[in-house]
Amino acid sequence: MKTAFRIAAAVLALAPGCATAAGPTGGQFEMFDMAVAGDRIVGRYLEVQGQGVTRTCTFSFSGTLRPDGRADVTARGPGGKQARGALSLRGDELRLDLPRVNDFGGCSVPSGEALQGSRTLTAAWIDLARITVPRARFRANPTGRMTPRFVVQGDLVGVLRRQGGAMLVEYASGEGKPVQGWIATSEARSIG
Repeated sequence: MKTAFRIAAAVLALAPGCATAAGPTGGQFEMFDMAVAGDRIVGRYLEVQGQGVTRTCTFSFSGTLRPDGRADVTARGPGGKQARGALSLRGDELRLDLPRVNDFGGCSVPSGEALQGSRTLTAAWIDLARITVPRARFRANPTGRMTPRFVVQGDLVGVLRRQGGAMLVEYASGEGKPVQGWIATSEARSIG
């Protein structure tokens, strides 16, 4: 019995990590949001510094994940600026080496220092999308009635599934449990 308990505990300890039978999983890694679909990754970094007067460092990134958990990525900042870098996903740790990150307005990273994050949420996101309409109301299923829950223009959602002209999305604000619902594909645009 003790052996079975130890094996079960070991399996549960590994469960939140990046590797599953199906491969790596996305989610939130502190200031990172990342989706994984096969070997394709798409993500967003968002850091707000200061109180009162703030500085915001934000950009999206995408690339192809190799079996060793590494990827060459292209990051896109405000105004369409691009920078190339290298991502590493090991267990619950994400590291992004982006030498020209400070070219993106609001970013202030010491030279040679990587951006890093530890997993705070495991999610089966296949894509990340930004809401493009003033209010996108959730539905319980692709063609069902609208519910009281909604996301607003500019919110970032994780895409769990697409079906016809709808997609099942998850909004994870970092406060409380993430909420899910179906929205029209026309109400959001992929950041990848």
